Amino acid sequence: MERSVSATAFFTVLVGDFSEKLKMPRAFVTHFNGPALCKLQGPTGKSWDVKLEEKNNEIFFHKGWKKFLKDNFLDGGDFLVFNYDGDSCFSVTIYDESSCEMDMEVAKTKRSGGGRRRDHIWPGESRIIEFNSKHFCFKRTFTKHKLYQLTIPIKIVRAKLQMSKQILELRDPKNMSWPVTATPIPDGRLLMTTGWCDCCKANKIEEGHTIVFEFVKGHVKLHIFRSEGCNVILTGPNVID
Repeated sequence: MERSVSATAFFTVLVGDFSEKLKMPRAFVTHFNGPALCKLQGPTGKSWDVKLEEKNNEIFFHKGWKKFLKDNFLDGGDFLVFNYDGDSCFSVTIYDESSCEMDMEVAKTKRSGGGRRRDHIWPGESRIIEFNSKHFCFKRTFTKHKLYQLTIPIKIVRAKLQMSKQILELRDPKNMSWPVTATPIPDGRLLMTTGWCDCCKANKIEEGHTIVFEFVKGHVKLHIFRSEGCNVILTGPNVID
């Protein structure tokens, strides 16, 4: 990892699969001259030891990164600024969905089982997650077949949709919109086809992941739970489980 030092800071947005490791931007790596073990200093001043992994001329925060994520209540869409001291420490500033610096006390309450519902759990966790909604919703734990085609339950079709070919707007956890074709089949359900596979690939949905489909006003919101060890329980007046 011996390289000349020039760049001293970079930013990244937490998207995709960032739970195990995080890649440094290539432009920063070009100038990086640091040890294989570094420290990440969070907003509270506490530091975490994180081992760097070099692979195919890329550098990743790896061993220790997952603990840094969990201890700082980080979630998809958070914006992180890494300031490098030129030696072995990165000072990390965290901005949340408000576009302001994260209030760690508020995040601790909202993101550790309080008011905010997490749309993923960390690899290795095994627990029950209660998903409560006032909207119509259903869940699916994915098999290889469901990654290409998926059916919407007849009760939701009757309550929220039409028994005709239509385009549904799906919104993923990053609030990106995905138009998906839904076609009626003889038993009264709707089959999601064109567009669904693209949504799965972009969100790295794999076998064993569980997704809750929540029919809010004007679109279907996707909540993705990526650990095979989780059991998602739907609660509310309009859940189809």
